Amino acid sequence: MIKRIYQRVISLLSGSTRASRAWLSAAEQQLNVSGLFDAKWYLQQNPDVATAGMEPVHHYLLHGWHEGREPGPKFDTGHYLEQQPAAASANMAPLLHYLQVGKAQGATIRLRWSTAPWWWPLVSPHSQDKPCRARLERISAVGWPVIIIPVFNAAKAVEACLASVSAYTHPGCRVLVINDASTDTAIAPLLKRYEAVPGFEVLTHGQNKGYTQTVNEGIKQTGQADVILLNSDTLVTPGWVQRLRWAASAHPRVATVTPFSDNAGAFSAPQSGTNTRPENVAMETCARAVAQTSGRYLPRVPTGNGFCMYIRRACLDAIGSFDAQAFPRGYGEENDFCMRAGALGWQHLIDDSTYISHQRSASFGSEKESLLQTGRAMVDQRYPHYTEQVRQAFAEPCLQQARRRVGTALKHCADSGASVRPRVLYVISTRTGGTPQTNQDLMRALAPEIEALVLHCNSRQMTLEHFADGVYTEMDSHMLAEPIRPLPHKSDEYDAVVADWLMRWAIERIHVRHIAWHSLGLLEVASHLGIPSIFSFHDFYTLCPSVKLLDDKQQFCAAACTVGQGRCQHELWPESGFDHLKHGQIHEWQTAFAQALSYCDAFITTTAFARQLIVQRYPVLASKPFRVVAHGRDFTTLQQLAALPTAHEPLRLVVPGNLSEAKGGRLIQALAERMLPESLQIHLLGEIAPTLRMPAHVVCHANIAVMSLTRK
Repeated sequence: MIKRIYQRVISLLSGSTRASRAWLSAAEQQLNVSGLFDAKWYLQQNPDVATAGMEPVHHYLLHGWHEGREPGPKFDTGHYLEQQPAAASANMAPLLHYLQVGKAQGATIRLRWSTAPWWWPLVSPHSQDKPCRARLERISAVGWPVIIIPVFNAAKAVEACLASVSAYTHPGCRVLVINDASTDTAIAPLLKRYEAVPGFEVLTHGQNKGYTQTVNEGIKQTGQADVILLNSDTLVTPGWVQRLRWAASAHPRVATVTPFSDNAGAFSAPQSGTNTRPENVAMETCARAVAQTSGRYLPRVPTGNGFCMYIRRACLDAIGSFDAQAFPRGYGEENDFCMRAGALGWQHLIDDSTYISHQRSASFGSEKESLLQTGRAMVDQRYPHYTEQVRQAFAEPCLQQARRRVGTALKHCADSGASVRPRVLYVISTRTGGTPQTNQDLMRALAPEIEALVLHCNSRQMTLEHFADGVYTEMDSHMLAEPIRPLPHKSDEYDAVVADWLMRWAIERIHVRHIAWHSLGLLEVASHLGIPSIFSFHDFYTLCPSVKLLDDKQQFCAAACTVGQGRCQHELWPESGFDHLKHGQIHEWQTAFAQALSYCDAFITTTAFARQLIVQRYPVLASKPFRVVAHGRDFTTLQQLAALPTAHEPLRLVVPGNLSEAKGGRLIQALAERMLPESLQIHLLGEIAPTLRMPAHVVCHANIAVMSLTRK
């Protein structure tokens, strides 16, 4: 379609005056020498132009700018038109207008931020971690950990702890609460309530066994899963398990991972010891601020801390459990375990992106000091170099830098008007058209509640952008070594990069608006990382690459191949992308999408009929939330300009968008043929497919714009 339109424009130019051809040549040269038109980038961002074999600068000047396509990464059309409103009606490519008019008037070409977000000075576009396929494979292979919470008295602290675990823990986790014969009468009824909570299990000891033996008992109950030891006087925060688990996958020899806390001795931040949370700021807000600004240094230390410690099963199998004989009541048992593991080459890390609250010793009361001294004496006796190793590790520059980042994040939380919101990643394909426009409306509407990031891919280049106040700002990008192809519609490299971005930028939700040119592995990766995903069906791309479900005879096929062996026309991918779609590769296509969609948590489409058709092909979707939300656009500033026609005036019908047979072109054509121009005037605001033959009195404004361009 686009190639035919382009050829038609070129034919118009070929028959135009010598002055028109000279104008085009001069304009082309001006763009090429400006350094602002990037031909390679233009083709990468617009694979349909590359597939059609078009000259990029010609396409932009004659057609691309009409469709809102950008000329290069250094020029922001929307930003320029805000400064130069007259350029929108000048019938000239905005970049050309800038070079000929706007530049002399002091206009700027790109706005990085409308208002720079608070966290931008703290983060680096390059992570300490690099995308690693092996890391993604490690986390994909392991299930969710079992969380072991020993309980002894301190009902108020236990109640707050369990409430936070219930609110912020991934549903794939099993939570094992062990009541070690508490004497506090409030404990039993409290734990009774959690026996009915999905994912929670409660065990009760008849007599007190002590902390260490209780933990060992819990470890025996966990099978082959990793474990998290969690004190009952902690408050966990959003995404805590996901981040600890991701940190544990950083290296095959990671044994334990401990988060930062406000009150966990040497594992505290921003200062060692006890830290005060900003007044009137929720702990989850502080934790989000820490996660969103973390450098993810993962400092290496000689020991973890049992207030919240992720332990990999492989290390437990190699080292064994805790020494309950030497440390029966706790204090020192985790240090002994970590030193034994370290002697065999296992590593212990701090996850500087996770921040949880800790009350400390709510269960032990006045016994704390004596237990601490006894445990420390045993550790020093067994490991004479322990104290010096700890001193050196906690003085390392990367750990100090990690603490400073926590301090800056908490300072921001303390400032008035601070806005720390959960981050949602929106996945789009095209940059023009209805889907990105409606997505932009959605992001604007949710701006008070969420921070929006946008992932775009054109099959070769991945781009991550921040969206705020109508401005897209690039945060990161990656060029794939091999482009994504329509089948199998996956890329291991893409999956590794997107996993890194999801964790590095602390994404909490994913909303796929369109997945063309992306790897279908994105949905599986999100599931493995524990990030919920929503999938929107704006068309029938997931059922068939024809998108509109029209067969080789342009008849509706309902996603089931019709009789015959013709070649169905597919969209978005190059013609060479499929050998034979009908009765052939369509089965591989639908199998790939059935598997990918099974990883999603919820779905949205625009009509009940579309939902019925999709569920019929992919029955597994029926068991998950699947909402129908009608298409819509927000035009809050649009005023009512139309006036009712008088008795002697024709009715004027405006049809926006490009018009083809699939989009009702034959209906408009039949209407125009049957109605007299004196009674009905039809105005088309887009291109007309070559197969349509509109009567002469139908006005196509896109054609008028092209003819006007050729006369310049």
